Amino acid sequence: MLRPALPPARRPTDKRYMRKPAEFLRSQLRLRIAVFAATISVATTLALMGIRWWPASFVALGLLFVLERQAGRGRVLDLERLQRGILGEEAVADALAGLPSSYWVLHGVSTGHGDVDHVVIGPTGVFALETKAWQGSFYRRRGQLYCNGKPAEHVLRQARGAAMQVRQLLLEAGIDEWVEAVVVASRASVSRSPIRFRQAHVVSIKGVVDFVVRRRHWIRSSKVLAVVASLVEPGEVDRGGTPSAP
Repeated sequence: MLRPALPPARRPTDKRYMRKPAEFLRSQLRLRIAVFAATISVATTLALMGIRWWPASFVALGLLFVLERQAGRGRVLDLERLQRGILGEEAVADALAGLPSSYWVLHGVSTGHGDVDHVVIGPTGVFALETKAWQGSFYRRRGQLYCNGKPAEHVLRQARGAAMQVRQLLLEAGIDEWVEAVVVASRASVSRSPIRFRQAHVVSIKGVVDFVVRRRHWIRSSKVLAVVASLVEPGEVDRGGTPSAP
């Protein structure tokens, strides 16, 4: 049975239901900054203790060494990578604001297995968008996805997984609607965008709106609202969305 569409008073246009782009990444950034600061504080305390008890100085040096290693590029405490991700998701959200007013854009949709960066719902269907803030160029070679000379098939698997998780939420709500898996390159170029793969697509940020509106598929407005209602739980603070700008 389809979940009923939200009445006007409960449609997710109210700020209570709005979730801003990159909220998950922002929370991760705050957490890592807190861990970084706490580690520095503990190391400083141990170093001061080392004046009277020299083994504490070695523990402090060990903590600082671990911190330096984990804060390196691509590591757990790589704050720069998180900041790039935040800027990338915000840039994609800005691009999606150019969709016609008949489309809904949800940010940070929780599936129970993680967050999907953006979900677009409109007359041409449902799209699960994963943002990649990498530099360089995406392209297809021998049927596989590459970025800067390295295989990037894991990016397609991630996008397909996100789309399947959103589709599962719809099925649980009694809605049988396919969800397109889309990788959006917020910084990198995309050779011959969109690049089409099995059950996944890679598009440039400049081409994401055209990709969505030109899909040869059509669903009724009542079904659009039913999909939105299934992904936005009234009263929850971690889901939400807004219609795109007119």
